[in-house]
Amino acid sequence: MKSDLLLTNGKFYIDGKLTDSVTSIYLRNSLIENILQKSDTQPNDVMQIDMKQKAIYPGFIDTHTHSFEGGLYSGGVDLGACRSIAEIQELLSAHIDKHPGSDTLFCWRFDENQIEEHRFPLTHELDAVAPSRPLIVRRIDGHSCVVNGNLCEFLKVPRDYIFRGDENDRVVHYLHGNLSEQEILKAYDKASQIALAGGFTSIHTMIGDANRSLTHYRLIRDNLRRFPIDYNIYPQCFDIEAALELGATRIGGCILADGSFGSYTAAISQNYLHTDKNGVLYKSNDFWDSFITEAHKHDLQVAVHCIGDRAIRQINDVYLKLAQTDPKDLRHELIHMELTPLDLLDKIAESGAQAVMQPAFDRYWGGEEGFYESVLGASRSREMNRFRHAIDMNINLCFGSDWYITELDALNGIYSAVEHHNPLERITFAEAIAAYTINAARLSHEETTKGHIKKGYQADLTILDKPLDQGTYSDQPKVVATIKNGELVYGDL
Repeated sequence: MKSDLLLTNGKFYIDGKLTDSVTSIYLRNSLIENILQKSDTQPNDVMQIDMKQKAIYPGFIDTHTHSFEGGLYSGGVDLGACRSIAEIQELLSAHIDKHPGSDTLFCWRFDENQIEEHRFPLTHELDAVAPSRPLIVRRIDGHSCVVNGNLCEFLKVPRDYIFRGDENDRVVHYLHGNLSEQEILKAYDKASQIALAGGFTSIHTMIGDANRSLTHYRLIRDNLRRFPIDYNIYPQCFDIEAALELGATRIGGCILADGSFGSYTAAISQNYLHTDKNGVLYKSNDFWDSFITEAHKHDLQVAVHCIGDRAIRQINDVYLKLAQTDPKDLRHELIHMELTPLDLLDKIAESGAQAVMQPAFDRYWGGEEGFYESVLGASRSREMNRFRHAIDMNINLCFGSDWYITELDALNGIYSAVEHHNPLERITFAEAIAAYTINAARLSHEETTKGHIKKGYQADLTILDKPLDQGTYSDQPKVVATIKNGELVYGDL
């Protein structure tokens, strides 16, 4: 479809609300050429589309994904719905029957807390369905995994071995590193299609081994125009010189200050419930001070994975020091930022750090008798994913999925935030939409071109069959179409 379009008879989301006063918007040369009221002259000789009262929002932006893994794993096996080892075996067997071959089989979103055995599958249980084909099962948080006998032998590890932390990362990146450039590009192609179906026109994605390698960053940088969405790419490593040589303006992503709650490695100030564990700080204060300061000196926006309050404080302390001693508008990021006592939120507001958070985390793990409460207790579980408090303290709240960890689905995220398990942390639809549009555009220094339906902005639009505030999580609107740079790239109108 050509990019000169006149969209009429829709409900357009402008300045934080759906309006009936706008009769149409004119899209030309990839931009929003004009927003027309009833009294305005309509352009001639332009293709007109009757939107039939559909709800039209600015194109949603996901501010934290692992799109390579998400695209790659979408051809594997999602174990998120499994409730027993037997169900896992049945699902794997059915997939292998349908997709025979010798390629590594990636199984993802496994959660031992959701199956009746409350453990990882054992080697012989995986070998029963995949005796010769390489197979890996990744935990839902991505921080631990197990493999079948084929890979145990190849990797020279004992059977029933659980890879955690750095070992987990090394195994996963080794398997990913054996893919061809064609396979890598295919994974990103698949990810872009999933993003469009989920309502996104732009997504931030991490590329690198979270250590010293940038893996295929150059390949994707040189092929960005290939994709029907905008990828905001992060060199996910500690090599500042390499990032600068590649022309990056940011560095990091899931470079780890700590681990995850599921692996008891998220660094927290009080012990996990009924344990003597308080998580792991993966790097020293001196390391982070040196790394972040050096990146800041070179005008690189820094993003760091920090989940527990000890890790968040460790990173934010450096951000705060730099805000006071060398202020720059770089918009450094706190990725995940799950456990935040009020005094820590005060410091985050003072540092100006950007909160890049995942609303689906509360959907899956919040609430009474939820996973957070089971490992932290009721009181601390109410300090998790504090969306309302972040907004009220003028922290720029941005939403992402952490996909492949949770679904690449804007509407799921919006409803998860609006229906937060903790009523004190619920936010409005307008605030949740802002976290996926205006705030997300600000994170990437694109607030003058994205995030609004506004004259001169990119013609990026997400079109729903009904307004967001007319649905619930269990009765959501549907994404019926996505327009990117003025062209219909998903759905039908």
